[in-house]
Amino acid sequence: MKKTIIIFISIAATCLLTWTFVQSDSHEQPEPAMDESQVILVEYKWNGEPYQISLADLNAKIAELPVYRQQNYKTRADKAEYLEELIDERLKIHRAIDETFDKLPEHLKKLEDYTNQLMVEKLTEMEVDAKVSYKDEDLMAHYQANLTEYIEDEKVRATCITLDDEDLANETLDAIIAGKDIAEMAKEIAEAGKFANGPGNNQDEPGNTYFFTKSASARWTEFIEAVFQQEVGDMTDTVFEIDVADETFYLIFRKEEHQPERQKEFEEVRRDVERTVERTKKRERINAWVTEISERGKLKTYPENIPEPPKPEEESEESEDSEGAEQ
Repeated sequence: MKKTIIIFISIAATCLLTWTFVQSDSHEQPEPAMDESQVILVEYKWNGEPYQISLADLNAKIAELPVYRQQNYKTRADKAEYLEELIDERLKIHRAIDETFDKLPEHLKKLEDYTNQLMVEKLTEMEVDAKVSYKDEDLMAHYQANLTEYIEDEKVRATCITLDDEDLANETLDAIIAGKDIAEMAKEIAEAGKFANGPGNNQDEPGNTYFFTKSASARWTEFIEAVFQQEVGDMTDTVFEIDVADETFYLIFRKEEHQPERQKEFEEVRRDVERTVERTKKRERINAWVTEISERGKLKTYPENIPEPPKPEEESEESEDSEGAEQ
């Protein structure tokens, strides 16, 4: 059968692009809100059947898009552009149905699987998410019972100059011992482009390592241990040589601050505690729910009926060969 398609796209698009809202200069009552379902943007026929796309249809499709994409269809011109996409989609669907693609077994199976997935998600929302609740007392109880999980490791901060030139490192140390401040020296070396890629190498504040823990870097373990052993204010009296991978670096550093290990306050970790408690409550509810539906369905399982997989043929052949060799 020959298909006939009559689409008034140009008229619809023109209407869409020329919507206007008339505002009276008088103090009369405003016009009632527009019924978008009555604003027809497209009319067409497929196999003799009439179809329409209204303003309500268009806005509903746009509302289904992710929020970041919805922002692209605020103006009339943008909506007219999306209308073209909607028309194209509708016509393709009609064409696919003509080819009976809507009845393909593999499509129906995927549709069934997706429908089942959506139903289970909805049921889980009702049976788990909606039934899980907790109070501040529950959060505090979890926090008190797991204090060791909320301990902040001790940290140190240093001013460090990292170089890959031993002569320059010795010259730098001599200048600092002679009275040059290590932080000023780090800035000058950074400006000269001679800072090596290591502790203290940062553009914002050359030399500042910022706070780090003992487990901050496996590559720089020797440096980390040396800083932790220093007293605040102590500086290396000789160039600190360290091998990292296949490179040798020369460090000069001074310990600036030391923050001891401390117990984090409840309010600092409240969000982490809440997430943990919520996960625990959901697991408990899921387990209880599974038990409920298992009992309701009088569930019985027979895992022993699962057959053992057959041995690979190669293994069987090798066994036969070895037996023949022994004989």
